[in-house]
Amino acid sequence: MNMKNTVRVGARNRGGFSLLELMLVLAIIGVLTAVAAFNLAGTGNKAKVKATLASMNTIRAALRTYNLDHNSYPSSLQDLTVGKTAYLSADFKLADGWQNAFLYQAPGTSGHEFDLYSKGIDGMFPSGDDIDVWKQDNGGQSQ
Repeated sequence: MNMKNTVRVGARNRGGFSLLELMLVLAIIGVLTAVAAFNLAGTGNKAKVKATLASMNTIRAALRTYNLDHNSYPSSLQDLTVGKTAYLSADFKLADGWQNAFLYQAPGTSGHEFDLYSKGIDGMFPSGDDIDVWKQDNGGQSQ
C-alpha cells in the first residue's frame, strides 16, 4: 500500500470559520461596543461642562478688568468684544459648551456684582443643571 494515497480518518481540511464561530465573534464585538458606548456616553457632557467653566472664568476675568477700567460693568457681554481695548477677542464665543448663549446680568443677585449662568445640558433656565460662575466649588452646578 502506498502511503501517499492514504487518507487519515478524522482529519478535516478546514478553509474558513463556521457560522457558529462567526456569530460568537459578532456577539463579543457587540457586547464590547455596548460597554464602550455606555462608558463614553457621559464623557462628552463632562468635557462640555469643563469647557463652559473655562469660558465663564475667562469672561469673569474680562468683566472684572472692564469694571476696573470703567468703574461699572458692561450692559451686555458683547461689550467685552468691541472697541480698541476689547477685553475678549472678537471671535471668542460667548456661548457654553452646548452653543447656548450665556446669561448675564449686572448688577447681580445674592450679593454678587454680576450674574453669569449657562443653561446647562438641557438648554433651559432655570433648571437643576444650570451652571453658575459663582458656584464652581461643586462643579458649577447651582442648587
